[in-house]
Amino acid sequence: MTKQEARALAKARRRALDMQAMGSGMAQALFALPCWQQAGTVLAFAALPDEPDTGLILRRALADGKRLLLPRVLSRAEMDWVEIPDLALLRPGSYGIPEPPANLPALDPAGCAAPLALIPCLAASPDGVRLGRGGGYYDRFLAQYKGARLLLCPTATVLNGLPCDAWDVRFAPEEILTEKGIQL
Repeated sequence: MTKQEARALAKARRRALDMQAMGSGMAQALFALPCWQQAGTVLAFAALPDEPDTGLILRRALADGKRLLLPRVLSRAEMDWVEIPDLALLRPGSYGIPEPPANLPALDPAGCAAPLALIPCLAASPDGVRLGRGGGYYDRFLAQYKGARLLLCPTATVLNGLPCDAWDVRFAPEEILTEKGIQL
């Protein structure tokens, strides 16, 4: 299977899912995990309509007093991370993704206390291959990120035999969070 074929399959499967329910299930599973409870900083994403809804996670991070960082696309090859104190500040940015406004400063996640990165994907394999949308933004970020991380992936898009290139960052099975929790 090529990446193009895998993306088409993942997108087709996602169309049949209730992404609000997927996000709610992932949030409830996440809040029970030690990595969430210990996190001082949460690097997350504002979900697109075809991604698990992250609204509960974003609101809970702020309510729990965690620093919340969201990505902001700078160019076709670069994104930065911005602390967002209020979700009302988000504006449609590149690719229609809700992101922090340009007037907020970027932060280096490496300087943040106890970071936990929640990473989107179109699909993942049980052995940790992540299939993204093809821009490479998260692969570049993950290549230098050293903190805790979880890949948010609906069970329906955990697929065997995903293609993987040398630059693709892999996840351990215990780093894949579905609406049913961590599936080992």
